[in-house]
Amino acid sequence: MKEPIGRFIARWYSIPLLLVVWQVAVSSGLVQSRLLPGPAAVVEVLFSQIMSGVLVYHAAVTLGRALSGFALAATVGIPFAAAMARAPLCRNLFEPIFFFGYPVPKIALFPIFTYIFGLGTQSKIAFTFLECLYPIVVSSYFGFRGIRTRLVWTARNFGAGPWTVFWRVVLPSALPAIFSGLRIALPVAIIVVVLTEMIGDSIGLGYYITVWSTRFTFQNVYAAIIVVGVCGFSLDQILVQIRRRFVHEAPDAAR
Repeated sequence: MKEPIGRFIARWYSIPLLLVVWQVAVSSGLVQSRLLPGPAAVVEVLFSQIMSGVLVYHAAVTLGRALSGFALAATVGIPFAAAMARAPLCRNLFEPIFFFGYPVPKIALFPIFTYIFGLGTQSKIAFTFLECLYPIVVSSYFGFRGIRTRLVWTARNFGAGPWTVFWRVVLPSALPAIFSGLRIALPVAIIVVVLTEMIGDSIGLGYYITVWSTRFTFQNVYAAIIVVGVCGFSLDQILVQIRRRFVHEAPDAAR
């Protein structure tokens, strides 16, 4: 019993430590309470805004947009990475273009997305799709490329066809890298949606943060930031559990 409790404390002690440092910084006057309200004030606003449904509504909008763009990027990106890794013609055609565009800051293209799709949900989903596509494709690509050739040869020697080799050998071998790309892209989806909502929108957590920032009511701002963090952490843990369900050879690697 003591060992699980010890592991739990060793893993999560930084959260209460952060709260203590936060409270000390406010109480000592090191930081102005107007700019950084105490934890109690933020928690009070957090619960009141959740109970009223305001933060729940804005969080649902943001998560819906983020998950839509993320799911679309995963649906397109994983097969695209497999095609680039396994088909030389596709690799030679798309790899230079794709890796050339990887370091380009995608936020520079957001005005184009707003011109095409408007300032509403469609532009957020489309831009999130673009931002998530790159880490998913890059990580999955190297996962598919890193498969040991002898595994494929062995399967073929036992009479497995191309599709059987892919589903039973190639894809399972690439799953750890695929899930790594998904875990990178998932928080990116939330970050991108919140940022684009701050640029221009009338709903969502980004809009909520912008409105209360202009009113200098920072306890509401930090309450929304906590909601963003909780949502991102919860979705990541769900993805970790899915990974553990499918990646049997490395159950502890996703911790």
